[in-house]
Amino acid sequence: MRKLRAATTVAGAAVLLASLGFAAGPGAQAGDTNSQDVIEYRVHDAYPKGEALESAGLEVVKRVGDDVIVVGDANTGSRLEKLGLRAEVSRHLRQAPWSAPTLKPGAAPQDETYYGGYHTVNAHYANMDAAASAHPDLATVVNYGQSWRKQQGQGGYDLKAVCVTKKAEGDCAQKPDSKKPRFLLQSQIHAREIATGEMSYKYINYLVNGYGKDPEVTKLLDTTEIWVVPIVNPDGVNIVQSGGNSPKLHRKNADFTDADLRQCGDSAGSQPGVDLNRNFGYHWESNTSKCDQTTSTSNGAADSEPETKALEQLWANLFGDHRADGPDDRPDANARGTALMLHSYAGIIILPWEYTHSTHTPSDAQFRAMGADMSKFSGYQYGQAGELLYDAAGGSDDLAYGKLGIASFTIELGDSGGSCDGFTPQYSCVDGTFWPYMQKTFNYLASKAPSPYK
Repeated sequence: MRKLRAATTVAGAAVLLASLGFAAGPGAQAGDTNSQDVIEYRVHDAYPKGEALESAGLEVVKRVGDDVIVVGDANTGSRLEKLGLRAEVSRHLRQAPWSAPTLKPGAAPQDETYYGGYHTVNAHYANMDAAASAHPDLATVVNYGQSWRKQQGQGGYDLKAVCVTKKAEGDCAQKPDSKKPRFLLQSQIHAREIATGEMSYKYINYLVNGYGKDPEVTKLLDTTEIWVVPIVNPDGVNIVQSGGNSPKLHRKNADFTDADLRQCGDSAGSQPGVDLNRNFGYHWESNTSKCDQTTSTSNGAADSEPETKALEQLWANLFGDHRADGPDDRPDANARGTALMLHSYAGIIILPWEYTHSTHTPSDAQFRAMGADMSKFSGYQYGQAGELLYDAAGGSDDLAYGKLGIASFTIELGDSGGSCDGFTPQYSCVDGTFWPYMQKTFNYLASKAPSPYK
């Protein structure tokens, strides 16, 4: 099992930063910053206070022993000091200039990239369309909603998913009484976690190109519907990709109703929008501080965002409701299906409940058994969010399991202290580090879709 390594000291960070695709500023001091710098703070003896940091609008990304790593900007250090916490700069990350490949004349739209090879929203959508066009017997693209900007007439995007299976009559319909069980993979709900979207991009192509050639893929698609939402938060990703070789580190959606860039800026510590993974309405908690990274609503209530509501409806359409709402109620005997939300960069496998670790779900034994199996592929630790990092209310897995009974997990990609750490790792990390064990993880969860609780 992979261990979380100690955070790097400021004095020794320069060599590591270069390998991460970042450059350290002179002296790597917290006050020497621009809007797109990321500063990692190591907060000493703060693990038990992780939830309090979350509630204060700070972003905790990983745990190192009894310390936690908080990311932010130059102002984050002052906020930690005001909370009476002892913190030091662990790493000061600054985008290093380097060239991304360009879209050559006549190249396919799915090859449009930024920051060394990462695919734009348009490229993700074009890739789904290309898969469906080249493999009409395997892939079907569906629109399941609209982004905030699209609803407001400010540009924006349709929300898209692709269903991949060896199609028979009735397959890929958005109805819960499907003949085949379903696995749903979702990524980039936090826009700046760019490696997660690449995992979905690669998985779609792996499936459609592997059918009839790879026995494991063939068996999966003969028996299972695999649904992929590569970009849950396309408005947010559009902001990220607009930085080109220096991606903007925007986490949230683009709902700037009550806070704009003039008020919040758009840094790793302060930005407008709503954190979609704090907006789901199961054990939701209100945070109306508009510039916090964990703003949980735009109107004072849960499920305020179109991206959140559309995703919840997609879950209901695909899986139905197989669990009563009582704390001790188990999913019923007919419950099928598995789901996975990808994040970065803590390098952990998270099980429900996320809102608290003082109690376990009625399906805890099954969740931990599947967590142990997945850990064999990646070496990641597994457990409830508060066991590994901090409790966080309003997340996707709690609603998916708590309301509908879906066997839902979160995986945070990570290479703690290694060359593929951070929100924006070099593109070579996609193939070289993350994909080999994520491909096995995805297939494993798809294979569990017929009876995840048995």
